[in-house]
Amino acid sequence: MVLSFLWNSLCLTSITTATTSPQPRAQPQQHPDIEKVSQDSQSSRTYAESPRSIKFPHIIFQEVNEFKASEQEFLLTYPSYHSPLLDSIRHSEFNRLEHLTYLDYTGASLYPESLVRDSHKLLVSHVLGNPHSTNPSSQLASYYTSKARDSVLEFFGADPNVYLVVWTANASTAMKIIGEGYPWSPHSRLFLGQDCHNSMNGLRTFARKNAAAVDYYTLTPNGGWNEIWSILQRLSDLRPSFSETYPGIFCLTGQSNVTGYKAPLILLQHAASQGFHTFLDAAALAPSSKISLSGSELNNCIDAMAISIYKIIGFPTGLGALVVKKSFLQRLKKPWFSGGTVDVVQVPGEAYTLEHGPERFEDGTINFLSMLTIPRGLSFISILLPVLHPRLSCLVHWTIGALSDIKHRSTQKLLCHIRSPSSSLSLSEISKSYGALVAFEVADASGNFISCEAIEYGAGKAGICLRSGCMCNPGGTSSLSGMAYMMNGVSNGDTKDDLEARFGIRSRGVIRASFGIASNFTDAWNLVVYMRSLAEPDGLKQLLEEWTYQKLSRVH
Repeated sequence: MVLSFLWNSLCLTSITTATTSPQPRAQPQQHPDIEKVSQDSQSSRTYAESPRSIKFPHIIFQEVNEFKASEQEFLLTYPSYHSPLLDSIRHSEFNRLEHLTYLDYTGASLYPESLVRDSHKLLVSHVLGNPHSTNPSSQLASYYTSKARDSVLEFFGADPNVYLVVWTANASTAMKIIGEGYPWSPHSRLFLGQDCHNSMNGLRTFARKNAAAVDYYTLTPNGGWNEIWSILQRLSDLRPSFSETYPGIFCLTGQSNVTGYKAPLILLQHAASQGFHTFLDAAALAPSSKISLSGSELNNCIDAMAISIYKIIGFPTGLGALVVKKSFLQRLKKPWFSGGTVDVVQVPGEAYTLEHGPERFEDGTINFLSMLTIPRGLSFISILLPVLHPRLSCLVHWTIGALSDIKHRSTQKLLCHIRSPSSSLSLSEISKSYGALVAFEVADASGNFISCEAIEYGAGKAGICLRSGCMCNPGGTSSLSGMAYMMNGVSNGDTKDDLEARFGIRSRGVIRASFGIASNFTDAWNLVVYMRSLAEPDGLKQLLEEWTYQKLSRVH
């Protein structure tokens, strides 16, 4: 293949070199809820974790020494990165990352190995039946389901007297429950930020079907809200014109999955104070940020919140939840019924009686076998949150700087164009207002932007997992790339190929590298080394040739 030199240079074998035996590192204090987190902790660096052998022409092994020097400088520059606990967990719980650089945590978090082992032990030692029955196996399943609900409320600091948990297939289904069940009217209004997931955008179809108004907020070029106080003022101005019972819903994306921006939660408080119902999409926010629904900051101002379990603990997939106020749930009108949601059904006839509580909205049989995993998984993450967020902010800040320094050798033009967070932000600013991701675009030696999909393809060949495209967030992506005007030319039935034909390759989206629970400096370094390879003479050219060939091969 034309890119064989590139992929071989980033081969999946670990560095081997003659060094003195590493000295054991001090064992971190072990939390009782985390088994074996420090068993394999060795020196500050083992070669199983080190960057891959570099065999580019002209640089062969010198990258190894550069890595060591860069890591040392990084540790001195970012003292808040230091965490023996996270280092130990990387060794003991995520050893499968030895030959892979995973940078798509916003897409899906990774599960600790012990969580899967413990779940397997419970499954093979218990008999769990359908919780809709009352036999012993069903009662045991119901017990674990109840414990799982309690653990979710505890994880999010939610008062059990105020909130309850509705199990769903994912965060998108949780959002659908809200959009489908809210009694929209011509007097209602739906508030959405442009930087939101398509599952949140989809709520507008329910609102408009019932003649409710839909308001979108504009974005700054690098994501985030345009003017916070103007939004607050607009909420105040609009409130008097709405009905008292169902004025509408103010929806907030806690953390953008493409810009990484964390919206100020003060907006939820203000919306609630104006009488609007409030809905938080916490799918991207929850994995690395502490949320306390009943704490002093939010003080029960959120009516409903959507989460995804696998985005928090990595396992199981196919399970989400709607954390919702009991009082708000009673306001929702379920438009249909199914098994598990009804108490009595007249057949033939029209009469039926829905179940009370969360079961009313849990269509069919819930994923009850997965309930065993949730309490321990959330406990595991809870212990790590205080040290996880500072580490991830350090990785984001360093990666932005390192990518921004890469220039094409032939023209000295920038290779990477950082879109979010801004390269001008300090570490403290990133830590406060952004999650653990970097969104960027890549340009060739002449300054022409190239396909984000080609970069993801090349990274995959090099053993690096990135994400490219609009990430189900067209508003945020088009804002980052300066192509928000494109949205004026979108019609029903348009495909991505149609948009590319009209607006060019940048309409496809951006590249996203996101960090998470097991990320370390080596992961960030491997990304930078890969991007540097594209700045070499003919690096991008050969990548595009192979990527184009692969695309044509799939078509034919």
